[in-house]
Amino acid sequence: MSVPTPRPLLDALKPYGVAVVVVGLALPVAQALWPLTRPTVSPVFLAAVMVAAWVGGLRGGLLATALASLVMDYFFLEPVYALFSFTRPADVLRLGVFVLVAVLISLLNAARRRTEAVLEESRRFLQSTLDSLTARIAIIDGRGVIVAVNEAWRRCDETRGEPRVVGSDYLAAYGRASGGAAEATRAAAAGIREVLERRRDAFSAELPEGKGWFTVRATRFERGGEVRVVVAHEDVTERRRAEEAERAAEALRSVARLALAAAHEINNPLATIRGNLDLLGGQVGEELARTRLRPALDGVERIRTVVARLGNITELRVSDRWPTLPEMLDLQASSPSPPEEEPSGGSTRAGPSA
Repeated sequence: MSVPTPRPLLDALKPYGVAVVVVGLALPVAQALWPLTRPTVSPVFLAAVMVAAWVGGLRGGLLATALASLVMDYFFLEPVYALFSFTRPADVLRLGVFVLVAVLISLLNAARRRTEAVLEESRRFLQSTLDSLTARIAIIDGRGVIVAVNEAWRRCDETRGEPRVVGSDYLAAYGRASGGAAEATRAAAAGIREVLERRRDAFSAELPEGKGWFTVRATRFERGGEVRVVVAHEDVTERRRAEEAERAAEALRSVARLALAAAHEINNPLATIRGNLDLLGGQVGEELARTRLRPALDGVERIRTVVARLGNITELRVSDRWPTLPEMLDLQASSPSPPEEEPSGGSTRAGPSA
């Protein structure tokens, strides 16, 4: 088994190690500059304190302040190589000002680190919130450049092959649209630009994407005078298909109701016509029945078949046999063949009964 590295201990000791190192490096630099900076070397050690506080936080800055004060007293203030044996009151004041400034630097750097930690935590929280959403989210700045995206957006870009990543121009993809979606895409790009330019607060539209549809919603917010727009892409393909299926079903129901009503109205007089033709067939000669009554009975039978199909419509298909005419229902393709029925009132053959 591998022994785990004691990272917490190393992290805890890091501020103190940094403070010792930077003060140790500052000492030879201060000694080299002493002839030029006499009677003070505090700028060199203030720089060391600043580095220690920047890297190690408040603990590193305070330790560097303490070490730098001791080094300044021991190597540079009279008497040299002695601690806390000041011979000049000005040295006490000079060292006190150094400690005060160094402590302030440490406190300011500690506040900066805390602010950065809060901002980083807020950024991570925002990113995790965005990643938890199923909609594809992108945040763009006032120039239309993407500054943040969520996990759903990244996954979609990987499958699409034309990624719009952080730093790329969000609106550039709209300009590359072609085909039937080009007009709707250009209108959506114009709407989002209006949001970026503060001419409207929000924009929403549904756009085609491949074989599906998605809703794009753009909402503006401002931070410190800078414009940011949250753009959400949500897949609405299933909803669109459901709506189209419902519209088709409603159209089918309307046509079926109309067909049933028409069939009822046609069947009543049709039965009368057929009955009279059958009666007439028994009273005329066979030649007249063949040449005159047979076509009439065939026409009645054809009407009966069409009426039967009207009552069996299961889908709506448009006929393409007459492309120059307005769209018409293809009755044969829209309904199964009606069941065969024995004709009422005797044989369909026109002529005298046997």
